[in-house]
Parts: sequence; structure tokens; C-alpha cells
Amino acid sequence: MSSNDVREHNLGLVLSHLDRAGAAARSELAEATGLTSGAITLLVSELIAAGLVRSVPVSDARTGGKGVGRPRERLEIDGRAFALVGVQFVVDEVLVSAVDLAGRPLRREAHAVRTPYGDPEALVAQLDALIDGVVTGLRAEDVLPMRLVVVVPAPVVRGSEMIPVAIDLGWTDVDLGGLLRRRGRTFPLGVHVVNDANSAAYAEFAELQARGGVSDMLYLKSDTGIGGGAIVAGEILSGSDGVAFEPGHMVVVPDGAPCACGKRGCLVTVAGPDVVLVRAGLEAYRLEHGLPRALAELTRRYRRGDGAAVVALDAALSWIRLALVNCIVVLQPRFVVVGGYLSDLVEELRPLPLSPPSTGGAASDDAEAGVLSAAHGLYSGVDGALLHDRRELLRAPGSLSVEGIAPTA
Repeated sequence: MSSNDVREHNLGLVLSHLDRAGAAARSELAEATGLTSGAITLLVSELIAAGLVRSVPVSDARTGGKGVGRPRERLEIDGRAFALVGVQFVVDEVLVSAVDLAGRPLRREAHAVRTPYGDPEALVAQLDALIDGVVTGLRAEDVLPMRLVVVVPAPVVRGSEMIPVAIDLGWTDVDLGGLLRRRGRTFPLGVHVVNDANSAAYAEFAELQARGGVSDMLYLKSDTGIGGGAIVAGEILSGSDGVAFEPGHMVVVPDGAPCACGKRGCLVTVAGPDVVLVRAGLEAYRLEHGLPRALAELTRRYRRGDGAAVVALDAALSWIRLALVNCIVVLQPRFVVVGGYLSDLVEELRPLPLSPPSTGGAASDDAEAGVLSAAHGLYSGVDGALLHDRRELLRAPGSLSVEGIAPTA
């Protein structure tokens, strides 16, 4: 490992600790990272010069924070001059978000769109217009958008921007990053294309980690089709090509109805949102108002006891519960988090047979408490993607070094 590698590693240790702790004194940084006080002094000076860390004077802890006594310095992530922009699209809706390097929200917008089926370039044109508005606004505030993260309702081949197939969008072998670049949409740290359900799982797992002792979790959502993500031993289960865990295409009905993926009897053929809306008599409503509003209307009618909605949704929930039970048997998560419109129906999915090792395989007494609604709601996917990439940049801040993009003193 070269001296530059060691330096970047140590810079990442400091930034990552400040990200977790919120703020810390230099002595606390030395203790947490195992670095010497002298090394911390040099690293902090470099990070302050780069606009990545700032000093915040606070009252001595012995004063109770009343402003009396000798002030002492604490450090926190600055990063106000840099932003990550995230855009997530589902059928008939686009979410746009931006955060600075400390995770402070800068933009949060939801836009109703009509998703053109089978025409990725038409959708990219809509995305590009929305991205341009956010980028222009940030630059007017002297904030540099560093990276664009695009969150898609489809698998993404590991290490690429290639979407092999997006059944709900009618896409095959689409290079989404390439389409954006051909429109002149570039960022200093590039474009990152990620799966929506995996990103949502990451966001929800981060929430659970704050409780401590959580290493395994399942996430399942229904909005554009049925998707999900699995966290196993603290890591997203991605498979050999990065496209593992697609619960919507788990076969639940042998020799059942044909699915667009080529199999028969997939979960989406009996419980996908389009199927449920048709059976509930809401297909025309969906065509007029879009998928998100139609799913909200489905839930309202279900709560009111509308016969068609109750029959359609109860049937779908029974299939979804079956799929979750099978996933639990295989992966033994501690928590199951449900998103999309299912987040309003978590009570109907409880209890599930969650069985931590201490119970010897029996359902735990708090099985109901282990089935949760998504904490991030509609924005789970884009929040998780931005959180992941922000943490990645803080762990390896070479691209933000004083020799690179960040301002120097």
C-alpha cells in the first residue's frame, strides 16, 4: 500500500467516524480511529482546507451547554459546497432528491409523469429536464453537484449502468447512463445506476442498525411490480451478476399464468399491483390518474370495505405472505420491512414466523414487532442510494481531495 493509499484510508476513517458520531473532538477521533494525535491534526487540517470538515465551538460539557465556561472545539462534516443528486422513477412518478456530503437535504420533489412504455429515450428526456432544474438551482447556490444516482425499478448488472430487462417499462438491454451522457448530462463523479428495492433495503437497514444488533433483514415492496432486497450478514444480497432477490418473479403457482419474464406462476401474476387493480375494478382509474394514485385509492376502498377491493387485495396479500414466509425460512431475517403501498397494510401481513436463533426455530414472541412499515416511505429507494454513495465517498475521499475538485485554502 502506497503512502497516498494510507493517507486516503486515514482520511476516510476520520470522515466516516464524524458521519456516524455527528461531531467529535480531536481526542475522540484519535481514540475511535486508533491514529495518533499528530496524525489527526494533519488529517483534520487537510479536510478543513478541502471544505469537507468544519470546526464548531461548543461550551464545555461541565457547564450543561449554557454557554458558561471555556469553549472547546468539536469537528463535524461540512461538505456544504458539494451535492449528490438522486432521481428515482416508478411507473407514472419521478422522485428527485439532493443532499450535501453531510446528508443534509437540499431538494426533495415528487413529479407526476406519464411513463412511456418501451421507449427509454422518451423517459430519459423527462428525467433530464427534471435533473436540469435541480442542477441549475444548486449551482445558483454555489453548490457543485458531484454525482447523479439513478434509481430504477429493474435489475442492474453489477459494475455497469446496464438494465438487462425492465418488464414493467418494456425495456431490454438499456444503457441508462449512456443515454443520459448522450444528452450532455455529465457529473464530476459520474452517473451511478442502481436497483430501487436494493437501495430501499439499504435505507431501511440503516434505520434498524441504529437500534443495534441487526445484521439480517428482508425488504419487500409493491408499486412498480413487486420487488425486494435482502440484507444478509450486513450486506446486500446481490448474487453473481448483481441481480439476485427478485421476489416478484418467485414462482408461487406451478404451471400458473404466463409471466412476462418467461416463467409461469410468478408472484406478480397473482399479486402484482396491475393484477390487483384490475380485479378491484380500478383499471380505468389507473389509466386516468396514474399508478400511485390508483394504489392509494385501492387502499382507501379496502379500508372502507368495498367488496371488489377487499376480495382482490386479500387474495394478493395471501400470496405475498406466502412468498415472505418462504423467504424467511431460507434467509432467517430478524426483521421484515414492507414498502410501496404495502406499507399501509403491514397489520394485514402480521404476524410472520420470524425466528431468531435464540428461539431454536420457533416463532418469536415479538414476531409482530419484527414486521415493519418502511420508515422512508415513498423515498426509500432514492434515500438509500444517496446514503450508500455518500458513505462510499466519505470512506474513500480521494476524488474530493485538495488536489482534485475541492477548494484549497
